[in-house]
Amino acid sequence: MSTVMMLNKECKGHALHDHAIQTHQALCKHRIRAAQLQRELDSLRKDIATSSIAEQDAIAAFAQAECAQLCNRVMSQLPRELRDMIFQHLSLTSTKRINREYFRSTLDPETRMHTYDTARWRATHYPEHFWDPNNVGKEFHVEMIENYLRASSFSFGDDDGLIERFLDTDQFKIGFSPKELVSKIEIHLNAMTFDRSSCIGYFFGCPTKPERLQAALDGILAMKLGASVCVHFTTQAKDEEQKEEQMRTVRRTLIPKLQEAKAAGLVVRMLIDKTVDVDLNVFCKDGLPI
Repeated sequence: MSTVMMLNKECKGHALHDHAIQTHQALCKHRIRAAQLQRELDSLRKDIATSSIAEQDAIAAFAQAECAQLCNRVMSQLPRELRDMIFQHLSLTSTKRINREYFRSTLDPETRMHTYDTARWRATHYPEHFWDPNNVGKEFHVEMIENYLRASSFSFGDDDGLIERFLDTDQFKIGFSPKELVSKIEIHLNAMTFDRSSCIGYFFGCPTKPERLQAALDGILAMKLGASVCVHFTTQAKDEEQKEEQMRTVRRTLIPKLQEAKAAGLVVRMLIDKTVDVDLNVFCKDGLPI
């Protein structure tokens, strides 16, 4: 009896051994098959990626050609009045803020150095596709910028010389400077720029001389006849006495320059604290007329 049991046990052992070998062989086959399928999948993904890049390039080229063709039809078939409506819809902004960053160099992706490049500058400040002459055509591009400069309002801070630089610099490289077309600018000035008793002016750098306020207006006389200039001045005072001193500084530094601009044919306006509209026709000796 014991011999029979031993034989049965031995048979079961052989069966388990055979099953283990078969299982291992099957597992090896599955692993080989899985590796083969993974290689095929990687190959398919590579083909798809290559195909996608080619398709994207083809679609981009087609879209650019279609856009240029449409813009050419706009320029050749529509009158200027309708074209201006299209340009305003595309490019007009309520107010375009101009600061020193507007003129900064841009990073060259190849050299990793900051250099001046019109295309990169345009892509940084005007990223929409219709600002690119390669998409819309040179004629459409130039006329749209003319409309943009003529119809938009441009806002400046207290950076001296910035207005003059903006008006004199052909950043778009279209053959003329903005001063020939710009018809509306706003200048935002704050008492902390010059008030030596301002604690904010103390903590955020050395207080500047009041003459810097006047320097912030440099360039407005170069604007075309009838252009609009609005100066927004914000007082920042701990009491009425300090506020009156700030008013007197404004009178000494800003009003003469604004009166000169008005006499030159510009439409000039000055607002204090967003509510007080200064009458530039009145000029007092002891304080700012309001």
